Amino acid sequence: MDKLVRVGVIGIGNMGSAHASCVASGEIKGMTLTAVCDIDESRLKKCEEKFPNATRYSDWQELLRNPEVDAVIIAVPHPLHTHMAITALQVGKHVQLEKPVDVSVSRAEELNRVAEQSDKVFSITFNQRNNDLFQKAREIVKSGTLGELKRSVWINTNWYRTQHYYDSGTWRAT
Repeated sequence: MDKLVRVGVIGIGNMGSAHASCVASGEIKGMTLTAVCDIDESRLKKCEEKFPNATRYSDWQELLRNPEVDAVIIAVPHPLHTHMAITALQVGKHVQLEKPVDVSVSRAEELNRVAEQSDKVFSITFNQRNNDLFQKAREIVKSGTLGELKRSVWINTNWYRTQHYYDSGTWRAT
């Protein structure tokens, strides 16, 4: 790849800090971490040490105005996803969005329309798609070994989330 994609990460919580670390470490070829953004000053302070070459912002719109940011990874509470992603696309940034897109189908559809009209890459992180277990399940279903699938139920019992998880953010489910 001739050109590095210069990435800004908006939201340096659990997922955002993981994304920023992957990019900053060089784990994702062709990308470099240019900027990070969070409204939590203590998180930004940690970024100063962890990502010294990344410009730090407390205002996501200010990060979007940085011409040295080609793409953003949005990892904030999901009620903010659609608005931030649409804004980023409209100012000419590529967007990778954490799931879920939104809790509103109409807002998700609006985002899809904006993305389709844009010449930028828009993607959603579905981090389990490449999980070997899910890949095998897909292979079995597609092979027809089980016959024509009419209905399925997937119970994921190893993803138990305690009440602490839900209490850790007012935007989380109940």
